[in-house]
Amino acid sequence: MTEQAQPQPAAEKPAAVPLHRIPVVIVTRFSFFGKSGWKSDASRDRALLFQPERLQHRLRLFSQITLPSLAAQSRQDFHHFILTSRDLPDPTAAALAEACARSHGDAGRYSIVAARPMPARAALRRFLDRRFPGQVVAQVALDDDDGLAADFVQDLRRQFGLIEEETPDISQKLPHFVSYSRGFGLMLRDAAGGAPALFRIRYPYINLGLTMIAGDHAKNILAIQHKKAPRRFGARLIGDTPMYVRGIHDFNDSRVEQSERWVPQEGDAQLKARFPFLFAADGVAGWAR
Repeated sequence: MTEQAQPQPAAEKPAAVPLHRIPVVIVTRFSFFGKSGWKSDASRDRALLFQPERLQHRLRLFSQITLPSLAAQSRQDFHHFILTSRDLPDPTAAALAEACARSHGDAGRYSIVAARPMPARAALRRFLDRRFPGQVVAQVALDDDDGLAADFVQDLRRQFGLIEEETPDISQKLPHFVSYSRGFGLMLRDAAGGAPALFRIRYPYINLGLTMIAGDHAKNILAIQHKKAPRRFGARLIGDTPMYVRGIHDFNDSRVEQSERWVPQEGDAQLKARFPFLFAADGVAGWAR
């Protein structure tokens, strides 16, 4: 007698999670060689990308701006995803791992993925599918030479709650974006005359800190055009409080030119409280030394 196979119960879907409690993943590319949306020469030239001087410079920025800005977060309920290259020189790969371990502490709070040349969006999709299967995830873009205000994650989750109140069926209208338009430009170029200079800047839908809320991991923050996608799918644009610092230096992946609209900013108590890494003696404050 032939035994009929019994139908297997469908895998349970993860229970719906309120928007303000969904996972937050901060996405950083560190010298990743692959299709990634960058327009610099280094993004297309392995020799330039892995030039020792460039790697040393980027690692210093990552260690003195990006990582300290995450360590200073008033809410630490996020995961840091760092996408780098499988061919990253061993000394730099070791230094990158050491910097992340020292800053984040708990190995479960960050992931370094060293990928072969491939589209960055595919590498992120694989990670999200593996780590957060079937879940709605908020993905925050943060390059390896930029930083976030210490209350960024806290305010982001507050914005999620407001979005839920205003659009109760938001889970049916994903993806959705959150953009903070105001921040600071940190001038570190040699041509700037030595000491770092800080400027108030405003760029709606800037990639820095742009947050994408999505359940389909194929549609991720590395698969979109940051100026077009928020307008197409819907976004919450916040323009009151500066929430980011953009590093401007000789090895930028996209060329940044100072504008007459940039307003010089002096350090004050509030700035020092929200961006403490800018004033650390062993950080960018001593860049000219």
